[in-house]
Amino acid sequence: MVENSTFKSLIGSEVKINRGGHDAITGKLIGVHSNYVALSSEDGAVYVNTTHVKSISQSPNQKSSGTNGSITTHIKASSFNALLHELRHNFVKINRGGPEKLEGIISDVTSDHAIVIINNELIRVPLFHIKSVTVGLKSRGNKNGNKNGNKSRNTNGNAIAKSGGNKSSKSNRSGNRTNRSDRSNRSQRSHRSSRSSNRDRGSQGFNFWTPPFFS
Repeated sequence: MVENSTFKSLIGSEVKINRGGHDAITGKLIGVHSNYVALSSEDGAVYVNTTHVKSISQSPNQKSSGTNGSITTHIKASSFNALLHELRHNFVKINRGGPEKLEGIISDVTSDHAIVIINNELIRVPLFHIKSVTVGLKSRGNKNGNKNGNKSRNTNGNAIAKSGGNKSSKSNRSGNRTNRSDRSNRSQRSHRSSRSSNRDRGSQGFNFWTPPFFS
């Protein structure tokens, strides 16, 4: 295990904890505490249990700041166990990879294990097997929620568009039938008027024969 004095001398530097494999972590060292250290990484804040730290190396192009203050905000607790208590009800990633990696919500922490909720299932993880905890991950639930929300909005939009199109089409067909009916009525009225006019003209042009009166 690496001594705390070594960690403190590297605060503010880009470091790599452990040499390789799933336990390797790269980031800026921002805090050193009794039995854990805090790093700022691309994934978020990573809290590493120093019991499992086998080595620490500094990036060649970085120099130690030599200060004891943290650069970014992180959780300051008296121990790694107390840190886990502070992280209750938060979505975290326990360990970095491999079969020991878990992603879920810390429900509770006892003296010897942490209870993690994963897909509505309670998982008890012995504290000794927790090598690191990453906080600040984007929950998969949010992504799924966005996808479902987008699908729902698209579906509703399509339904509205179809409904509007159907209504418009029905309205057009109804309007066409009305127009045809109006034209038919006008044509019939015009035809009747024409026949009536012809009869009137025929009646005016015909001379009726009147028989002579015989006394």
